[in-house]
Amino acid sequence: MRKTLIFASLIALGAPAIAKKPPVPMLSQATISASPVSQMIAGFDSDGDAVVSQVEFDAGVARSFVDGDENKDGRITLIELSRWAAKWLGNAGALPGQYDFDRDLDDAVSRAEYEAEFAKRLAGFDMNKDGALARSELISFKPQPPIPMPPGMGMPGEAPPKPPR
Repeated sequence: MRKTLIFASLIALGAPAIAKKPPVPMLSQATISASPVSQMIAGFDSDGDAVVSQVEFDAGVARSFVDGDENKDGRITLIELSRWAAKWLGNAGALPGQYDFDRDLDDAVSRAEYEAEFAKRLAGFDMNKDGALARSELISFKPQPPIPMPPGMGMPGEAPPKPPR
């Protein structure tokens, strides 16, 4: 009998330790970003309405090609492409790069190759297929896995948990 009481007491003492604990609050993170080429395209908005129309897009592509073709031979060489990327994309190594543009691998980007790459980019960004790009189509939203909140912290806007009585 005495052994049974001791055993029951030990079980009763250990019960709170194995009781289900409340879940740890999780904070979901998301990354919203704009790629270098989407920032470039946003800059094609010449009338300030925060939408890049097809006319503005075509004019921006033409203007940036002419600017990149430094020696005016109708092609952007790889050296010119590096300087073009630094100016128009913000970094010489930013994408789209050589292998995106130079489809015939002749170490130069023709106007046709340049326009084809930008047409592909327009089609990829234009989610509603209206031929124009709103700012919301030029950003990407990438959800991240939730991260646990530190102990004692709740979700934003919630009161902190109350201590047990």
